[in-house]
Amino acid sequence: MLKQSLKLMIPGPIQPDPAVLEAMGSPVPPHYGPAFTDFYNETLSLLRQVIQTSGDIFLMPGSGSAGIDACLGSALLTGEKLLVGINGFFGQRLVAIAESSGLVTVPVTAEWGQPLRSADFAAALDAHPDARAVAVVHLETSTTIANPIAEIGALCRQRGVLFFVDAVSSLGGLPFQMDDWGIDLMASATQKCLGAPPGLAPVAVGPRAWESIDRVPSSNHGWYTNLRVWRHYAEDWADWHPFPITMATNNVMALNASLKQLLAEGIATRLERYRGLALRLRQGLRQIGLRPYTPDEMLAPVLTAAYGPAGVPTGKIVSYLEREAGIKISGGLGALKDQIIRIGHMSPTTTDADIDETLAALRTFCEQNQGAP
Repeated sequence: MLKQSLKLMIPGPIQPDPAVLEAMGSPVPPHYGPAFTDFYNETLSLLRQVIQTSGDIFLMPGSGSAGIDACLGSALLTGEKLLVGINGFFGQRLVAIAESSGLVTVPVTAEWGQPLRSADFAAALDAHPDARAVAVVHLETSTTIANPIAEIGALCRQRGVLFFVDAVSSLGGLPFQMDDWGIDLMASATQKCLGAPPGLAPVAVGPRAWESIDRVPSSNHGWYTNLRVWRHYAEDWADWHPFPITMATNNVMALNASLKQLLAEGIATRLERYRGLALRLRQGLRQIGLRPYTPDEMLAPVLTAAYGPAGVPTGKIVSYLEREAGIKISGGLGALKDQIIRIGHMSPTTTDADIDETLAALRTFCEQNQGAP
């Protein structure tokens, strides 16, 4: 039996606002016809303001990984070379997704806990002049590191290579300007900073990306995630069915509600609110003897990681908070398994009180496992 009352303090899915859940629970509308098509287009218009792009946007039912698969598989041919930034678990995931389409990946690495550097991508492009694209995770949730995508995007534009950004965990929670930062392709997900339930992967495609996509044979890497298929329906069936599949209508309704909340609050205002939550959490962690994984100048406003008490596998902390306090946090991934905890504060509904409640539960755990600090 699932616990229905868990407080979600994880890096997604988040707990949406009640109005968003109410929209999700509305009667199911038909996914075609003028009424829903107008509503769908309104939702894309709202999303365009968050992504900051004049390019094309699609809502692909599925996880963020479906959107990533669509971007990489549509824009590149089997055997083409892709530089992939790796400084955490989800950079490694980009490699796995790219290689599933037969792409040749070249890693551009940084130590876990450190951001990627544009200078390293410049050196990699010098060493691999045949590389066609660069792929980077914006917010690497395994380490809470935000990578400098504006700098990397400027480099990609200068060198004439495509730039793909995994914005699954960042869109709506970190500054993001697709067009101004030279991003050609972007994939995100609704269940994190966008404030909606899981189920949709927003994908944005710029004009340089379409040039690359249009030279790829239509049978290159599948049908469902082929962005040319999505464009065909968006254009040829625009007046009644602008997508190639049965759209997840209630997910679109929830996303529409969450985007209206975000834009009504103001993106800058919400980002500053998230930053305040992060600073409150970091101060509290230090007070109970838990050291944040990154210094404050490298904080991610929507996600915080910290080391556990010495000698205590952090999986014990995760289990304790869920069992004893009804609070769900996350542990470390990959190389950081059982070394850190990760606390998400990317929901629009997260408050100071949620931060304080989480800190109180962590304090109790620490008192029981290492003595009060």
